[in-house]
Amino acid sequence: MTIVVRRATAEQTRPLRHAVLRPGLPQTSSVYEQDLTAVHIGAWDAAELVGCAAVFADPWPGPPPVPDAWRLRGMAVDPSRQGLGIGGQVLAAVVEAAQDAGAPMLWANGRSTALGFYRRHGWRTVGEEFITPDTGLPHYRIVLDLTSSANP
Repeated sequence: MTIVVRRATAEQTRPLRHAVLRPGLPQTSSVYEQDLTAVHIGAWDAAELVGCAAVFADPWPGPPPVPDAWRLRGMAVDPSRQGLGIGGQVLAAVVEAAQDAGAPMLWANGRSTALGFYRRHGWRTVGEEFITPDTGLPHYRIVLDLTSSANP
C-alpha cells in the first residue's frame, strides 16, 4: 500500500467525510460553509480516497482568543484503513498547511472517540465534553500549539 497525501477539492473529499462522519444524515450535512476557502487534504491509495481533512482560518474563541488561529474540520479515514497511519499523514499535511499560512494554533471540535489519536499527535483538550447539535455525538474542543518547536 502506497499512500499519496496531497491537496484535494471539497468535491473530492465530501463523499468520504460524509460516509465516515455523517452516515444517515442528508448529503448537505457534509457541505461546510468554509469549503470554498479551506485547504482540503486527501490521502489516496491509487485512485481510492482513503483519508481527508479540511483546514481554514477561523478565530479560536478562547480563552484566550486567538484571532489568527486555523480550524480543522472533516478529518476522516476510511474505517477499513484506520490504524495504518493514514490519519497521521493527513494530520501532518494539515499542520503544514496551517503553519505555511502563519497560524499560531489549530483547533477543532474533536470527537471524544478520537481523542487518543489527537493526543498522540500533540493536541490537548480544552474545557468539558459537549454534544454537537449536527451529529448528536460527544466532542471536546481540542487545540494544537503551532509555535512550539516540538510540533512537526
